[in-house]
Amino acid sequence: MLESEADSLLTSANHDKDFGNNLKDDFLETSQIILQLENTKEMELEQLVKSVQRMTVLYSLDNRDWNKTLLDIIKRWLLHAAEPVLTIFYDCNILTGCLGFPVAPVLDLCYFIRSSNQNFSIDTFHDLVNYGTIHDDVDGCLLSILEFVYAPVFRNFKEWGDNVKQRFCTALDKFLAFLTGAYFKMSGMTVLYVPYVVKQIDRESISYEREFVKNLEVIAVSWATQIRTLLNDKTLPVSNEFISVEDEYEFWLYRFEVLQGLNAQLEQADVQQIIRVLRNTHSVYIKQIDELIYESKHEMDEGMSNIKFLHLLMNPCAEIDLANSPVFVSQLIPGIIHLIRFIWLNSESYNRRDLITGLFRDLSNQIIRFCTEITNVDKILSGSSRFGIKMCNMCIDCCLTYKGMYDLMSKEHGKINNEYGWNLDNAMIFNHVDAFMERLNDVIDICESMIVFGRLDETESIPKPQFGGTSGGEFETTSARVETHFLATLTALSTDSKELILNVNKNEWYEEVIKYRRTVQSMEETVQRLMSNVFQHVCNIEEALETLNILLFYSYRSTIRKTFLRQVSNVWVMFATEIDSTSQMLMDRSKLHESWVPYYASRAVGYHINLERLKWLRNRLNSSEWLPNVSEAAIVLFKYEILRKEFDKEIKKIYDEWQKNCCMLNQKLDRNLIIRSKKKKGLIECNIDRTVLTICEQAEHFERLGFGVPGPVRKIYEKHETLRFVYNSVVQVCLNYNHILSALSEQERKLFRALIQACDRKIAPGIFKLTYGGELSDAYIADCAKHTNKLQETMDIYKRANLHVARTCEKICDTPMLKFNFAGAVIISLYEYQLTNYIRRVTNLLRGYYNTIIDLLFAVFKEFQSVIDDLCSKDLLCTVV
Repeated sequence: MLESEADSLLTSANHDKDFGNNLKDDFLETSQIILQLENTKEMELEQLVKSVQRMTVLYSLDNRDWNKTLLDIIKRWLLHAAEPVLTIFYDCNILTGCLGFPVAPVLDLCYFIRSSNQNFSIDTFHDLVNYGTIHDDVDGCLLSILEFVYAPVFRNFKEWGDNVKQRFCTALDKFLAFLTGAYFKMSGMTVLYVPYVVKQIDRESISYEREFVKNLEVIAVSWATQIRTLLNDKTLPVSNEFISVEDEYEFWLYRFEVLQGLNAQLEQADVQQIIRVLRNTHSVYIKQIDELIYESKHEMDEGMSNIKFLHLLMNPCAEIDLANSPVFVSQLIPGIIHLIRFIWLNSESYNRRDLITGLFRDLSNQIIRFCTEITNVDKILSGSSRFGIKMCNMCIDCCLTYKGMYDLMSKEHGKINNEYGWNLDNAMIFNHVDAFMERLNDVIDICESMIVFGRLDETESIPKPQFGGTSGGEFETTSARVETHFLATLTALSTDSKELILNVNKNEWYEEVIKYRRTVQSMEETVQRLMSNVFQHVCNIEEALETLNILLFYSYRSTIRKTFLRQVSNVWVMFATEIDSTSQMLMDRSKLHESWVPYYASRAVGYHINLERLKWLRNRLNSSEWLPNVSEAAIVLFKYEILRKEFDKEIKKIYDEWQKNCCMLNQKLDRNLIIRSKKKKGLIECNIDRTVLTICEQAEHFERLGFGVPGPVRKIYEKHETLRFVYNSVVQVCLNYNHILSALSEQERKLFRALIQACDRKIAPGIFKLTYGGELSDAYIADCAKHTNKLQETMDIYKRANLHVARTCEKICDTPMLKFNFAGAVIISLYEYQLTNYIRRVTNLLRGYYNTIIDLLFAVFKEFQSVIDDLCSKDLLCTVV
């Protein structure tokens, strides 16, 4: 019984094992199939991406420009059926793309469009996607696509009836004719639309249907409208109000080019075929078409004649625009007048007086335009007053020269050719010129007011008036009020009337200039009341000079010239007073000096500084070239020269006294670098004589004053930088050493005694051997610093280890050896088990604390190991001995 049950169990286990193996094989086979499907899908996706790359057409497309980012965008569009549009384009010379259309303008782009939620395969991709290329000329792209792609398709579509197809094609021709005319009109051209059906006309003998002829008549009507509009467009469009000769020439050149293009189109075979069909069918529109063709040819010949004569004026008039000065323009005017007279006598179209008057008016406008540009009102109103006066005077001279030459030459030419005479409308020619000269005079008046009231002078800086004394605030307020009022008036002119000042076509300026002149008159009265008290109070020479300089532009008037000279004399008197007070001040403090500068150097530098200050005042007075000469100037300058010589003698005397006190310097350097402190046991101090540094510092000051360093001092002064370096280094060593000892207690000093003694041995040469007067070595200082740093590191390790050991011991004390978590009676075995486990955990924790303490002690021991080894070797040596 038991054996049968065992056999059945064994059979069942084998069956389960076979089932598991079969399940594993099926899973592996399914995974392989899924992997193959994924590989197939990935390959198909790559082929679709390559198809998109092959179908992309862009200007200067290079296969090397394809990048991973763009390929990822293409894959995302292929995988996400909800994205209908993909565009590929160049952005900053980088080939890129987006799902949609770019938000920034691009030169050209290639688009791919599909239906919403449309998935692709390799076989259906070309059937389901619409693609193409468009560039920045959107209207041109639309016209080309409609005319060369869709129009032939619609005309050759076989499933429509003749009536429907005829009406659709008629509407299509109307739309294409309108689109063609509108598109090329934006470019200034007149292009005639020729329908596609014209290409089907093979011979003249063909019989044309009525509907076909009506379609051509519709096209002919649109042609007639375009041609008539072009022929009637004789108005000169200009971007400004001053029509120049160049504008007139450009207009006729543009008109000739458009008419020439129109006549070239009318002579083309397809256009002639349409005209031939209309003529053969006796269309009512053929007569006006023939008349318009004849008129367009006549207008083209007239335009050619005008261009030929107007071209004679181009180079001379172009030289006007290229001139750098109105003086050069005056030299060009006679030649231009002769050329206009030549056109008047020889041109078939420009021989009318109104047209010649228009040419002279255009010449006047060009001169005015040149003068307006070179005058630069913006620059003038921004503060360039001198520039404005200069340019306005030159422009006025140019206009007067132009009028004088015109009057002279018109009389001479009138005498030479009595048949034509010179009966032109001079008022129409020169009314703008006369008005422009008046405007220039207004600008000159504004520039002069800018200098006087606004302190706006680009040739010199006129500072803002600042007065001293009890009435200074009142003067400043008055001056500031006048200036503010004028600047506000100037700002109003710059903001509201800037475009009106030199624009003779706008009469609003006359009202503005009247208000401006009333304002300036009130300012003149205010300034006259101010100037009577302006030179009353000053505090010092600098302020007096600044005040004189500020008020210098007022002194240009003769009425206040005497007052200005009187104040100049007062400035020189103030300088003489400053000389006396400086001399008395130095005599009073001859026994005093600054605490941060040595005694002798302080006295010498004091004399030198005050002398330099007086010299600066003297130089400032002499360098003020704008300051008028007065009799007091020579007397004060002579007094200054006497004081300068006295100060130089005092400085030399102080130098001699210092030189006598500089002796026995070598003995001052015969001192050890370091000395043990007598006040604090165990500490060290720097042993330098401080007077050595003081002498070197004074030698440096006297050397800067131009004196030589005495021989006994020079030997030490040449070592000044070395002494300073050694002094600072020794002080640093002493500070480090004393900081270490101060941080150790008496017990800790015993522990560190060996290390301290080792450091003492390194410092000992500075205490017993090395002096400041001997050869000093950087190696000694570096060695001392090295050992003090090492001792500092050892002490830091000891302090940190000691602190950590103390904290670890506290943790040991706070660790309980027994802890019971039972409530009530428990089984003895459970009690023993939990107690054993807790004791084991506590023992491990205490062992970890113990190991930490051992590691810290070992770390400290490593710092003292070298010393211990030395002591052991010494004990062993003693034992052997």
